[in-house]
Amino acid sequence: MTNPAVVLGLAVAFCFGTSDYLSKGLTLKVGFYRTTVYTLATSGAIVIPPLLLLGAPGWPNYSDLLVLSLIAVSTFAAFFFMYRGYSRGNLSVVSPVVNSFPIFSVLFALFVLGIHLSLDVLLALAGVILGILFVSVDISALGSERGRGLTPGVPEALAASLLFAVALTSLGDAYSKMGYLLPSVAARVGGAFVGLAAGLASKQDLRLFGGDALRRVLVMGVLEASGLTLFSLAFFYSTNLVVLPIVTTLAGMGVVFTVGLALLLLREKVALNYAVGIVTLVVSVGALLYLTA
Repeated sequence: MTNPAVVLGLAVAFCFGTSDYLSKGLTLKVGFYRTTVYTLATSGAIVIPPLLLLGAPGWPNYSDLLVLSLIAVSTFAAFFFMYRGYSRGNLSVVSPVVNSFPIFSVLFALFVLGIHLSLDVLLALAGVILGILFVSVDISALGSERGRGLTPGVPEALAASLLFAVALTSLGDAYSKMGYLLPSVAARVGGAFVGLAAGLASKQDLRLFGGDALRRVLVMGVLEASGLTLFSLAFFYSTNLVVLPIVTTLAGMGVVFTVGLALLLLREKVALNYAVGIVTLVVSVGALLYLTA
């Protein structure tokens, strides 16, 4: 039961991490808001056919509609803050914070659900928190006038991390009650409609675009849809929600692909404390994965 979750979780990480890397160039060309709306809409359209093969959806009741609404709003908000963070900071710095969302899932289990965690898991959590602190402050700028704020993109990344924990946890729980199609459609198509409505109300630029930007968003849409389908398959091959902490934690390992591509292809350079923070985050999230599997 665990092996499919591990394999699929790593595949999810690759899809989401590569999509995050590709988003950097897109946000600079068309803006983070249009990137959010069009990526969600494209991936939503692509994900419907494969998920139809996993069974017909049931008719949702009122409580189900509330959960679907939560999934739609939290997914849009998570992507909004993530792409906004990517547009303002380096991928190699912002991505580890975004992908530290497993910490919020574990904290939720600890303080809300009352689940007991071993000392090893708590130490891994402490490592994640330490890594976030390292990449949140520009130590070299402390004491100067320019060092009076958090690292660019990190505040948005923290918000995205919390919201991704809410979205993915709600999504996994909804699969067990409603099947796979409706929750996934809510996450992507519903999220796109939330962004469209909010964008019209706030007069955001929502114009269509073409050329390389369109090709990039199509590739990102395929990657996001593939990641979501693989996330669904992990639950399809299981009989209960035990795979949720495994797959969501592994999905957080998308940072390895995002940061690796950013350092290799974008040649991003990071300060020493950033590098320490990035390594601490990756190692700690990996340890959290191992200890909670």
